[in-house]
Amino acid sequence: MIRTFRNWLRRAAAARPAPAMHPGRRRHRAAGFSLIEIMVALAIVAFIGAGVAVVVNKALNNAKIKVAKERIKEISQGVTTYMIDSSNCPKGMDDLVSQKYVARASAKDPWGKDFVLRCPGQNDTDGADIVSSGPDKAEGTADDIKSWEIQ
Repeated sequence: MIRTFRNWLRRAAAARPAPAMHPGRRRHRAAGFSLIEIMVALAIVAFIGAGVAVVVNKALNNAKIKVAKERIKEISQGVTTYMIDSSNCPKGMDDLVSQKYVARASAKDPWGKDFVLRCPGQNDTDGADIVSSGPDKAEGTADDIKSWEIQ
């Protein structure tokens, strides 16, 4: 029986071709991914993530501008109601907030700065001029959001 097993082993070994580069050595390929494959996959994921981040950031900025315009409309309505009730202009945003014509959350623009309120307005002589300094948070720049420019 042992002889039969030895003969079988010899025949099995002879049937298998030996690797061409190093006779007598077996070449084992490890299961898994190489470092290059992992790095390429991570680079692709990073590029996709960067593209998504750019699109999301642009959409967020556009949403903040829309919120600022809506808040300006809300403050303008509050000023009009205040002027109808008291027959004079509010001295500032604090008057509108304290008498609940405007919600406290609406007194600031989406960038955290206070709206500028001028009553009576220079551009809207019957109401008030309301201005948000916009994304750059600096007054008097091109990105300012002004009540008289809102449709």
